[in-house]
Amino acid sequence: MVSENEHLRAGESREWNWHPNLPVGVSPIFSWPPRPIATLKWFTLYWLPITESMIYALLALATWFFLVPTLEQMRVLEWSWVLQLWARNIILMTIFAQGLHLWLYGWKKQKDDFKYDRRGLAKKNRVFLWNDQYWDNVTYTLLSGVTIWTFYDVIIWLGYANGWAPLITFSDHPIWFLLLFMIMPAIQSFHFYWVHRALHIPWIYKRVHSVHHRSVSIAPWSGFSMHPIEHIGYMSLLLLFFIIPAHPIHFLFMGFWLALATATSHSGYENLVLGEKAHLKIGTFHHQLHHRFFECNYGNTEMPWDNWFGSYHDGSPEATERVKEIRKRMHR
Repeated sequence: MVSENEHLRAGESREWNWHPNLPVGVSPIFSWPPRPIATLKWFTLYWLPITESMIYALLALATWFFLVPTLEQMRVLEWSWVLQLWARNIILMTIFAQGLHLWLYGWKKQKDDFKYDRRGLAKKNRVFLWNDQYWDNVTYTLLSGVTIWTFYDVIIWLGYANGWAPLITFSDHPIWFLLLFMIMPAIQSFHFYWVHRALHIPWIYKRVHSVHHRSVSIAPWSGFSMHPIEHIGYMSLLLLFFIIPAHPIHFLFMGFWLALATATSHSGYENLVLGEKAHLKIGTFHHQLHHRFFECNYGNTEMPWDNWFGSYHDGSPEATERVKEIRKRMHR
């Protein structure tokens, strides 16, 4: 566990229960002048040894071999394999989101170590279904989120099975097979930034994105808790696989990254403590700042879109004041 001294050394702000050292950084990939050593280190830490990215890649590999109907079966649209995909996605989302929820909020296995916000989940609050944030988040995640995720799954699997989507193999394209894993975070970051920024247009925000932002103090089920229209836009990145040559493992990885990774990115904790020294980085203070201050950090740390377009919040008091001014202008 984290000592009080370590807890305080992480940052000086008293607005948070815990935060990493500030200012918050983003990937050095597009730094100028170039930082090749820092970039190589960033890629290494992104994938090795056991990271969140590696876990989803290995899960995609296992799913391809054991949890996907054959392409022969999926040439024709039938309820049997569609419901199999839907059930698999329900089970995986429940394992990740509820598992993290129990560990962090139910059983409190690591107490408040590495927890960003002092607050817990909202109860007896009328903005949520049944006045309860937990059940509100679970409902939107499973009924809307997983169903729409499965809808996109079905479309792409039909494409692979019928030759409508370009499919490659590792044996025929080993370099591209590996390189695509390196490129996909940048692709996802581009899509997420612009879709997310559009959702913050006041008219759209009020009617759609506000459902997600009701969870100011976030928890694992909060990440995929969205309005159905937002789910449609957010998961639409999967349609890219109708264009880009890829193996189904890449498609599965991207689906898991979009859906399952919301449970980790919105866990409300920086690290998952698995032992005295074993930590798995799961959260991102960059996005936690977005849930606190709204009009900032629309993207993620894989790409510096927020830095380039003036929406970056690095955790400093100066950035907080600047974002507050932007919010006043946007929501007059």
